[in-house]
Amino acid sequence: MISGVDVRFRILGPWEVRAGGRAVSVPAGKMRVLLAALLVSAGESVSVDLLAARLWPERAPRRERATVHTYVARLRRLLGPFAIQTARDGYQLAVAVDRIDLWAFRDLLRRAAETGDGSEGELKLLRQGLALWRGRPFTGVESVWLDREVVPLLEDEWSAAAERRMDLELRSGQSSAVIPELRDLVRVHPTRESLWARLIDALHRSGRRVEALEAYRQVRAALVDELGIEPGGALQEVHARVLRDGASAAPPVEAGATRQLPHDVAHFTGRAELEQLHRLTAAMGGDERRLTRIVALDGAPGIGKTTLAVHFAHSIAPAYPDLQLYLNLRGYGPGEPVSPSAAVEALLRGLGVRSDLIPPGADERAALLRSTLAGRRVLMLLDNARDAGQVRALLPGGDSLVIVTSRNQLRGLSVRDGAHRVTLGPLRPGEALALLASAYGPDGVAAESGPAAHLVELCAGHPLALAIVAERAQRAGGLTRVVRALTDERARLDVFRDGDGDPHNDLWVALSWSYRALSPDAAGMFRKLGLHPADEVSLAAAAALSGLPVHRAERVLDHLVAAHLVQQRRPGRYELHDLVRWYAREQASRDESEPERVRAVHRLLDWYLHAAVAADSRLLPHRRRDYVAPYLPQATPPRFADVTTAMAWFEEEYDGIRSVIRWAHDNGWSGHSWRIVMSMIAFFERRIPLHDAIELHGWAVAAAAVAGERIGEGYVLNALGCMCYYKGDPAAAGHFQAALTCFQDAGDARGEAMVLGNLGLAYGEQGDHETARWYASRALAYCEKIGYDCGRALNLDNLGVALQAAGDYDAAIDCHVRAQAINRELDQVNGEATNQHHLGRAYLALGRHRQALHAFRRSIGMFRSLGNPRFEAMVRVDVGKSLFLAGHAELARAAWDGAVATLKEFDDPQAREVSDAIATLQAESAGRDARREADTSQV
Repeated sequence: MISGVDVRFRILGPWEVRAGGRAVSVPAGKMRVLLAALLVSAGESVSVDLLAARLWPERAPRRERATVHTYVARLRRLLGPFAIQTARDGYQLAVAVDRIDLWAFRDLLRRAAETGDGSEGELKLLRQGLALWRGRPFTGVESVWLDREVVPLLEDEWSAAAERRMDLELRSGQSSAVIPELRDLVRVHPTRESLWARLIDALHRSGRRVEALEAYRQVRAALVDELGIEPGGALQEVHARVLRDGASAAPPVEAGATRQLPHDVAHFTGRAELEQLHRLTAAMGGDERRLTRIVALDGAPGIGKTTLAVHFAHSIAPAYPDLQLYLNLRGYGPGEPVSPSAAVEALLRGLGVRSDLIPPGADERAALLRSTLAGRRVLMLLDNARDAGQVRALLPGGDSLVIVTSRNQLRGLSVRDGAHRVTLGPLRPGEALALLASAYGPDGVAAESGPAAHLVELCAGHPLALAIVAERAQRAGGLTRVVRALTDERARLDVFRDGDGDPHNDLWVALSWSYRALSPDAAGMFRKLGLHPADEVSLAAAAALSGLPVHRAERVLDHLVAAHLVQQRRPGRYELHDLVRWYAREQASRDESEPERVRAVHRLLDWYLHAAVAADSRLLPHRRRDYVAPYLPQATPPRFADVTTAMAWFEEEYDGIRSVIRWAHDNGWSGHSWRIVMSMIAFFERRIPLHDAIELHGWAVAAAAVAGERIGEGYVLNALGCMCYYKGDPAAAGHFQAALTCFQDAGDARGEAMVLGNLGLAYGEQGDHETARWYASRALAYCEKIGYDCGRALNLDNLGVALQAAGDYDAAIDCHVRAQAINRELDQVNGEATNQHHLGRAYLALGRHRQALHAFRRSIGMFRSLGNPRFEAMVRVDVGKSLFLAGHAELARAAWDGAVATLKEFDDPQAREVSDAIATLQAESAGRDARREADTSQV
């Protein structure tokens, strides 16, 4: 009998099942199809009805459910009794997904997409994934279901990965190497334009210009002869590039340069305002002073402000080669506008400034932004501003151009800051018709000139509405059918237009038709994206929200991107236009039942919680997380290979998670809100300025209180106390006392022991040494009583700190040495790093500098391995003190300077205290030296 955990499956090519190095023969026919059905849904329960539909997609036998059970029993005899488990109304394959080449392939692609930076690492992952393919998937399995629904999708995944891999190889200069492969592919797919474009590009890059032109001639002939169409824009562009005989690759970007402008619109048509903008900036350019020039585009929503601004920005971008920045200020739309302080922070992050280097105050942040941009010609596009105050903090110092879009006229920006205002109205009829012809096709508009004119009138000259209905007309089979549909709903449109005069409503019908054309999965995803509280959503979060597997969610999102309902500015990250988000939310309230909306939000919040737990577990592997227990994951959370990847995930998701935490608390999901905060403690300690962390913990305390969870309230109050303790805020003791009350009320002994130890630290910081020692001793006794070894080590350390504060250094060293033994036994690196720091301080107080430095160095190494530069800097302060007292003043100053610089980067208030303490120590030393010299002279 073969155990299921030993089985490996290869389905990306000829069918192969192996166990223990030998082949397992699965009979051809329905047995293989059944196993295939379980393999493509690995890790998920598959109902008997769905298995039957996959086995017999056209005509099922009379006793289909019984037959499925029979086949499952036979498979179990082949694979082992535990390989297939019964789950709810179906079965689940109990085999790790990494033993199935299909899922190994998808995992490699997911990791490559997460890298997404075009690096050698991404290319290596793509190569590894594609190497798993040995031919057509499921060769040797005869199934109508596989041939229709599965294999084509898998081949599409292969094609996308292969094309991305070839793009990276072309970019890295390996054009000749991919030419043979591309020639083979275009022979198999003679009308796939993307492959021909890459072949022509590769030939051109390899210096084979004549062959590149011949390849274009071949594909054009094939398209014209077989399909009656001309090559698309990408093929025409690469052909034009070959004709120009210029470099096919984009010019290299200067080191440190940033290019954030969204992509230009393919169907942009002329606007009189575009010429006005060019004349305006040309006139401003005549001024020899190096000033920041501001152009403000204002107008109604959906009127095309952003489209025009982006197109104009691209047209003048060559004049601003240093930096091209973009930021959506969210002045109008769901949620609160971006505050000036947060906007400056976002721009600084986009410029590569680490979050721990960004100061807390709005004025200081604005000054840092101006300093960062100084000396560079900057083009800045600020989209969707609420008012002038939101913009002023973001303005560069000089020799730059700022383009602002807003529904507000921004008169203050014009009067006070010299902005040149351009008001954008609806498209003129001729412009609107030109836009429709560009999007739908000039021949189609000419053939239906009457409906086209009527459609322009119905859309009221709104570019977004015109673009969407043009796409709908292509699907519906003509402009006439779309006009008829819009006219049928005219009463509804009139209600929107007359009810409150909101210009949003002019787009409602157009959006409804784009929405109605979606597949059920895509429509469901679209509605649920409207429920997401943040501006941007990752692929994995969208999958959790929709309840779809990640690979299906990615395909559905791609359909939404193609339908212009979702934007994808970065790989794996998706956004909804403000108007579209509003519409999606409305559709969710209409087309989704209340229980389904609740389930969707529940899945999303569970995903964020367990993703944060997974990342935090990589940062602090031994931390207790009992508070998570009632909230089981409904989707597979991400996996993190190391501390670096976990920290990177937190950095990327931080802004979105803040929105989720606040939204969850405000909308009845307080239990998730405080738990997500608790799952980010290590990240807060290591990366986030203390004022931000304290603000988030304040929300979490309120959330736990609203949820009525006393233990949760105790956890968050304790964490808030720790943040205040790090900041040197005396409020820490009050938070710890409140947490202690919570744990005592709930009868949680471990929580009580944890807080008692922290109270010892807090009172020791205040100079109340006897109280500090009493709390630390009581905490240690609690831990010993309940057998909590990790808590014993922690509170031995705390007691040692209290004894040091009271001057009993030998007893303190004994506590720290005992804690060290427990930490090493438990492999508690984080706790031992802190304990070694405190042990070093005790040695230092006794003048045992060599032993102190040894403990400090051990502590520094541990904190560095944990990615915790803030705590490492605090140890370096004591290293400097030890060196100074040992007579090595220059070495001490070097250690101090580095430590203070790091603490300032984190906006840690202890930086000033450390600087003052160092100055005092140096002054005392200078005073002793002076007195010594005076005594010598008197003698």
